[in-house]
Amino acid sequence: MSQTKNNIEINQRQRLFLMFTLFVLADLAVINLFDEYASNYFHISSFTASIVMAVILQILLVITIKIDHKIADFFKAKEGLMNLIFRILVTWALLFGSKIIMMKIVDLILGDKIEYYGPYHGLGAFVLIIIGMIIAENLLKKVFLSLKD
Repeated sequence: MSQTKNNIEINQRQRLFLMFTLFVLADLAVINLFDEYASNYFHISSFTASIVMAVILQILLVITIKIDHKIADFFKAKEGLMNLIFRILVTWALLFGSKIIMMKIVDLILGDKIEYYGPYHGLGAFVLIIIGMIIAENLLKKVFLSLKD
């Protein structure tokens, strides 16, 4: 537990909530920037739908990262070139496959409120949105961590 100068205690759950909220807001900005500036590839019908999309994707990204860490731990416990190759292949399959699953989940929940255009039914645009979200989250995390006392 940490204390601020105003004697406000912040526990681990509160810190996670703050980071989750910050990342959802970053994702929201990325989604709406794509909607505004890449409308040939992506369109979302409303701000409310973009909030829902940001929350869903943040939850799915957290789950994907947890699974990725478990896979990495499993293969780290073993030695050898084959285990390294399997780790790379399984991680790549997870990271790529999870984007397809994420896209389908978002499409299932939001339905006609969201549209992707381009090759592979807009999968490229969706992956670019995810990459943009991850970049924005990492930048915010670096700024957040650099503000330590």
